[in-house]
Amino acid sequence: MTEWNKVIFVCKENAILSPMAEWIFKSILMDKSKEIMSRGLVVLFPEPRNMKVTDILMNHAVPCEEQVSQEFTLEEVDEQTLIIAINFTEKVKLVEDFGLAENVYTLKEFVEEEGDVADPYGGEEQAYEDSYIELKDLLYKVKKKLGWN
Repeated sequence: MTEWNKVIFVCKENAILSPMAEWIFKSILMDKSKEIMSRGLVVLFPEPRNMKVTDILMNHAVPCEEQVSQEFTLEEVDEQTLIIAINFTEKVKLVEDFGLAENVYTLKEFVEEEGDVADPYGGEEQAYEDSYIELKDLLYKVKKKLGWN
């Protein structure tokens, strides 16, 4: 079993689901020696995190710093990096475009569940709240599977 020291959450634009996953995971993880980040696959320019995401994180007292979208690059990946694509489409792109075959999972696949995480983009506040709840539940399972404190 690989001893992971870094997790990169990846979604399409790094503005909604992957930054939400990043900050939720940081908030439930006590071990600060682990590096947690999020990246996007289609980042044409640095864009601030979606305001609804920031609002949801603040409503749940999840500490989060300001951030702008950043593109996924292979430079940040080593053999101890776990790459979690939020959904299957992103996993396929990581495998096909970056030649990554190992250490790449979808979020649900990693915790042995089926399907994708619902994307709240364009939805009401409740859609973002539902994504928060779903991600938090899945990320507690990730933490347990990794055996991290």
